[in-house]
Amino acid sequence: MMKNKAFTLAETLITLMIIGVIAAITVPALNQNIKRQEYAAGCLKAYSSLSQAVNRMKTEFGPVGLGKKWNDPDEFWEAFSKQMNTLKVCNKGQAHSCIPITEAKRLNNDKVLTFADYALITVDGMSYNFATRKSPGYNHTDYGVDETDANIIGRFVVDVNGSRAPNQYGRDQFFFVLVKGSRGIVPAGADINKSCYMNKSGVTCAALVIRDKKMDYPKN
Repeated sequence: MMKNKAFTLAETLITLMIIGVIAAITVPALNQNIKRQEYAAGCLKAYSSLSQAVNRMKTEFGPVGLGKKWNDPDEFWEAFSKQMNTLKVCNKGQAHSCIPITEAKRLNNDKVLTFADYALITVDGMSYNFATRKSPGYNHTDYGVDETDANIIGRFVVDVNGSRAPNQYGRDQFFFVLVKGSRGIVPAGADINKSCYMNKSGVTCAALVIRDKKMDYPKN
């Protein structure tokens, strides 16, 4: 009569230890990959939402940059925010009521102060902040868009998971530029894609994510 062969306690413990080591190595990497996919999907969604809002404004008010609704910041924000599916809108001087964080990180982990003139939160939990060309810290040459300063109305920063961490450029925060004429919403880095590197600021990564539909940045 054959006897059933069972695992000994020692063999079971060794097996569990091996499984635990493998899990400790693979699970964090898997979670990180899932987060990257979520952030990339958020970037694509933000681009679509911004583009649709601007296109609806064009239908109602005419070409980007022509008329007061585009060029007067308060009037622009009032009109633009009505095109978004908003949970909360913060007008000039109230931006930090929508975006309470005062500090973010660049892709290379350098810390940077958060600034905006206007902000809003959409029902999907994303936050959008908008700064005009006259905002402190604004520099159109940072955004990787081949346009003159006079041809840019302002820039958006979209945090695809609201105020939750990591609050980092090129991770959960992406930049978009509002350009006069036919271009409208332009992802930062659209004209200088190769400027998005892990050891750089991360400001110009939106175009790369939208083009590749994933978050995979070169190191340098």
